[in-house]
Amino acid sequence: MSATFEPPPILKNIQISGWAALLAASLGALAVGSLSYAAAIAIGGALGLGNFRGMDICFARVFRRESPRVKWWHHVIYGARFIVLLAAVAGALAWGRLPVIGVVIGLSAPVMGIVLFGAFALIKGEAATRA
Repeated sequence: MSATFEPPPILKNIQISGWAALLAASLGALAVGSLSYAAAIAIGGALGLGNFRGMDICFARVFRRESPRVKWWHHVIYGARFIVLLAAVAGALAWGRLPVIGVVIGLSAPVMGIVLFGAFALIKGEAATRA
């Protein structure tokens, strides 16, 4: 496997939909006049989408053809991803003094991306798994 990992087209489209949803949510909070909520949503969303991308890379390493079975360090990397995410969220809340609800809304950006991707696939009349 090469040094860079390119996700499958469906995951790439979900990530793009997630970034679009994150941008819309952040701009919506900014339009209402809350700079702190807009920053919290943007930071939480970047963390959530980064974690989603990390999941892609982790599973690509585990399920590649050269890896006949799961090794111990696959579990370490998978667990470390959550520890880093937890530390980053704690830092955003404690040191950044960002609103908790804004960070939580931002963390749901991958879920919003999945929903948006599915909705657009349904509108286009194509199966979401074939997109």
